Amino acid sequence: MNTIDRQIMGDLTKRFLENRLAKARAGIYPLANLFFFITMRCNAKCSHCFCWEDLNIGIPEPTLEQIDTMARTIPKIRILILTGGEPMLRRDMPEICDAFGKYGNVGEIKVNTNGLAPDKIEALATGFKAKYPETALNFQLSLDGLEATHDRIRGIPGNFEKVIRSLQIIYEMGRTMPLLTTDVLTVINAENWHELDELNQTLHERVGHGLNHGFELVRDVRTTAWNIPEAIRESGVGPKNMAAPPVESFPKIADALRKINNRAPFKANPYIIHNLAQLKMLENGKPQFKCRVAGQAVGVIYSNGDVAACEFTKPFVNLAKYNHDFSALWHGPEATARRTQITGCHCIHGSFHGKAIEYSALGLAKTAGLAL
Repeated sequence: MNTIDRQIMGDLTKRFLENRLAKARAGIYPLANLFFFITMRCNAKCSHCFCWEDLNIGIPEPTLEQIDTMARTIPKIRILILTGGEPMLRRDMPEICDAFGKYGNVGEIKVNTNGLAPDKIEALATGFKAKYPETALNFQLSLDGLEATHDRIRGIPGNFEKVIRSLQIIYEMGRTMPLLTTDVLTVINAENWHELDELNQTLHERVGHGLNHGFELVRDVRTTAWNIPEAIRESGVGPKNMAAPPVESFPKIADALRKINNRAPFKANPYIIHNLAQLKMLENGKPQFKCRVAGQAVGVIYSNGDVAACEFTKPFVNLAKYNHDFSALWHGPEATARRTQITGCHCIHGSFHGKAIEYSALGLAKTAGLAL
């Protein structure tokens, strides 16, 4: 086990024990990751988008005043994920990030972006790190295949090269700016599963060998979530015209993921455990790791103020009811009631199933095994 792997396992084990102790005291895990959909506008046309029905139809966006109240009232969390839609379409992105930087309640701000605006990404990174050097800033860029495949899936000619440029900018800036990072997320689907290893090699060659490359499988609430009570099951989550890879491709996908993980600068990666478990769940529908985090360690805020335990279940209350005081909402009666309704479900959604692996003793053991 190398130095980086030892550090990762030390951090994971420390958090695991702290979270278990906190749950024993309070009855629920403390909030760690919060997804915040700051817009439902988007300038791409992704065929695997899981929320395409809500894009560009005029769904309200939170005001800066509302965001400031939320930023002031959220408990201290590890990661805030700003997502959408395309977050970089908001002209006030610097001010949004400032709102979370100035109160010190967020350890890391992660911006999920399609990478179509490298200049705006560079400007945001430069401005934020100048003001808040102690708050981590990460740009997670989507890249769903080699150039022709990615541009076809995204529906935007030239998208691939703009993503590469965005990655190069932040990767190079991160060499001298502490706590500034970038990584790639690839959604595995029927069109790109055979390109995973070559894509990873391309990223190493064109961006850098230290680049973190993560994966998800295309998801649909109808086929990749199980045992959610119908009364609270979200209906509009799933791609318009994109399928999961064929089952017969799963062994080759698993081999590619293992090869990619072995090529990385660190091996102790809970997400590869999650990815392999995803394949098993798609094959047989049986749970691999119990969902321990939805509505507890992880939550979701939509741009209209609706709050959900996860993206596969319906919202249970709107922030407006609590005057955008998020802590009051999260510990209110609606949130408490929703937690009792989702104790037996499972899904392949990495933000929840993948996170649950970090809260599992078996998941930690399997993660450590990767690095031995």
